[in-house]
This record gives sequence, C-alpha cells and structure tokens, in this order.
Amino acid sequence: MSDAQAFAALHKLTPVQAMQYLAGRTERTLTYSWQDLWQEEHAQQFTVSRLARADLLADLQRLITEAVDGDLSRSGFELDAKQLLSRAGWWGEKHVLDPVSGERQVTRFDPARLKLIFDTNTRMAYAAGQWERIQRTKRTHPYLRYVTAADDRVRPAHRAWNGVTLPVDDHFWRSHMPPNGWRCRCRVVAVNQRDYDRGTTPGGRPMRKTAVDLGEREWVNKRTGVVERVPVGVDPGFGYNPGVARAEGVQKAASDKLAALSFDVATKLRDDLEGAP
Repeated sequence: MSDAQAFAALHKLTPVQAMQYLAGRTERTLTYSWQDLWQEEHAQQFTVSRLARADLLADLQRLITEAVDGDLSRSGFELDAKQLLSRAGWWGEKHVLDPVSGERQVTRFDPARLKLIFDTNTRMAYAAGQWERIQRTKRTHPYLRYVTAADDRVRPAHRAWNGVTLPVDDHFWRSHMPPNGWRCRCRVVAVNQRDYDRGTTPGGRPMRKTAVDLGEREWVNKRTGVVERVPVGVDPGFGYNPGVARAEGVQKAASDKLAALSFDVATKLRDDLEGAP
C-alpha cells in the first residue's frame, strides 16, 4: 500500500467537516515564505509560498477542494495543477520579487512541490474535520490516543507520543494534534471510557495516560524577527490544532457580525439564541 493509500485509509470519513474547513479559508494571501502566515492564520487564509498570482492561488485551492470532496485523486490534482501552472508559465523554475526583502527569489514548481502542497493542505483539512467530529462524540469517546505509522520513518519524538491517551480537551491536543510536521503521517483515534479503563491499545500495548513532555525550543521567524516557543518534535508552524483554529475563527466572525448589528437587533438575536433548545 502506498503512502497516499495508507493516508486515505486512515482518514476515511465523510468530507463534510473537511470541506467546511476549506470553505472557511476565504482569504487568498500572496506570500513569499512559508513563515509569512503563522499557524492559526492558515485556518482563514489559503496560500502557496512564492506563487505571486491570485488567480492561480484560487485555481489550486479549487483543485484541492475537489480532491477532498472526492472528485479528484492526488494524481489527478498533480496532473491538473501541472497543466494549469504550465499554461501560466509557472511550471519549473521561476524568479519572483520578494516585496519584504526586495530580493529576487527562485521558486520551483515540480511534482515534489505539488505533492507537498497537496498533502499538507489535505491533511490539515482532514485534521480540522476530524476535530469537529471528535467534539461531537466526546460524550461517548472522551479520550484521544496518539498513533504513529509504526515504521522506521517515524520521527523519534513522534514515536515517544505513540500510545499517549488523554482527555479530548487536554491542552496537549492544542499543540500536538497531527499532523505535527511536514509529511507527518501520525493520527489520533477516539477512545471510549471502557477501553480507557482497560488501559491497553487494540494491539495489546499499555496506554500512556500522561502527556510526554519533551519541552520547548526557541525558534526565530526570520520574516518577522519574532521568537516563537515551539514544542520539541513539532515542526515550526505546525504547533497548533487546525480544528480549534477553525472553530475560534468561526466564533470570532460571528461575534464581529453581531457587533455590527444595531443594539436592538443584537439583543433580540442573543435572546433567541439563549432561548433555543
């Protein structure tokens, strides 16, 4: 089984929630480095670094959305994206002017780049969709267990988290919800109370019922100069939960809309919402 097939099998779910995450990324942002958007900002914004064409961004976002919706495979995405970029003169090596540094940068669009774009965006979308489902079912499955791909390609830090089983709302999942890095294949599974009390995984290994804290390290965002605290074992930019980021973004948007209403309308709407069953 290929990595793509294994990933699809592990994350098979109705894509409604994943589609909602993609639909919520209404802003398309031109960036010239992956550090230009930081963590939670990706839940509201779509970007491909150094792709300085808003129309091409929109087209790539559409292709990724079609893939998550089941209308397009990864190979289909790569073929369509290559044709799209080739017609626009963006396939292969391209020089772009970075407005921040004023320097010309070289970017390359090739099969490896398309694979990375596809995998990162779809895995984040599925993680956000899964998180919404986890929140809906946490009364019957109040715990999450961290699961790795269990092969020699698993990163040592991720291997240390394998089997960690914690409450759904434990703070650990705000920074360690997979994927936890570029090409990370880790996942979580929901666990009910009976299985948690039994204390073993389906494979018979003991659950690890305390978080494995590997500490944090300092990382400097060279684009902003800001010093970030990054969990050890998590790639910079991945130390957040895309599902939480999406939920908080939706809540903020609703609050902003409510604030824009007149006082009387807002009061009536709040009363109606509070009185709803």
